[in-house]
Amino acid sequence: MRKNIIFSVLVLCLVLAAISARAATTCQFEISGDTMSLTGSCMTDETIFVPDGMTLDCGGYEIIAVDPLVGAFTGAVIKNGGTTAHVTRCIVSAVDLQNACKGGDDRLRGILFEGASGSITQNSVDNINKGASGCQEGNAIEVRNAPFDGTHPDTQSVEVAHNQVTNWQKTGIVCNGDVYCDMRHNAVGASATQLNLAANSIQVGFGATGIVEHNYVEGNQWLGASDFGATAMLLYDVDGVIVRQNNIRGNADIGIYGFTTNSIIDNNRVFDDDTIYSEFGEQHGDFGIIDLGSGNAFTNNKVKDFTDPYYGIEGGKNKAIPGPQKENIFF
Repeated sequence: MRKNIIFSVLVLCLVLAAISARAATTCQFEISGDTMSLTGSCMTDETIFVPDGMTLDCGGYEIIAVDPLVGAFTGAVIKNGGTTAHVTRCIVSAVDLQNACKGGDDRLRGILFEGASGSITQNSVDNINKGASGCQEGNAIEVRNAPFDGTHPDTQSVEVAHNQVTNWQKTGIVCNGDVYCDMRHNAVGASATQLNLAANSIQVGFGATGIVEHNYVEGNQWLGASDFGATAMLLYDVDGVIVRQNNIRGNADIGIYGFTTNSIIDNNRVFDDDTIYSEFGEQHGDFGIIDLGSGNAFTNNKVKDFTDPYYGIEGGKNKAIPGPQKENIFF
């Protein structure tokens, strides 16, 4: 009996030691004024919060999200802790996360600003996914603020610029709700899970406003059986958004989907490469630019290699260009 007690105590001590050895985060920071500097690459199994008014400067070091010893990683890897935050020069990634769907605040994101103004700049966000998962989460960069009905009682303004996002799950960069997003000079790769869900590389939705310009974007196909469509750029239930001078490549069911009003979509290059996932065919459409709204101005856009270059669009000096596309210089 005494041996069993000693053995049980030993096992318990070893378990506690293992839990202690794997701390919630190995990330360490130095604080100087309003800057929070990451001191080296690290791993975390919980969200890292940026205190109100602070700048998280990772200095090119990497933060890797992993599942905890018990349970699954939940929420964002990095999130604002107040009404103002800045995140810059971070490499953010996730490794071998459980394919366990979460909702609300527990949904997986790389960098999340919720109810906050500030900036997200010069970051690299990669592999924010749960493997072969159809969970409606896994956004590399997300900016959101309630309400989501098109009213603007407390609009937050966020600059999202000079970031590179790759191998995400549901959305590359998304701005939803009562926010103004200045989204420019980002390189947005395609979803890693196109066999499992309908993905969107860039989304401005549910009342958000702003400008989307000078971005390099890879499109997505939905490769499942249900009747959805994947996009390179989705404008959904928004008003007065400006989308201009973006380069869209890859293979998309829809290049730019415009369910919007009073928006300007000008001088974008929307080129398709149907050799990507060609074995699956064009299951859910092959449209360059779609206008399903009203009062929008579609002008000077150039579309190449889509079966239907334009839908619901007339005039505006838009062009359909024949011939194969060149590869996107960023991917």
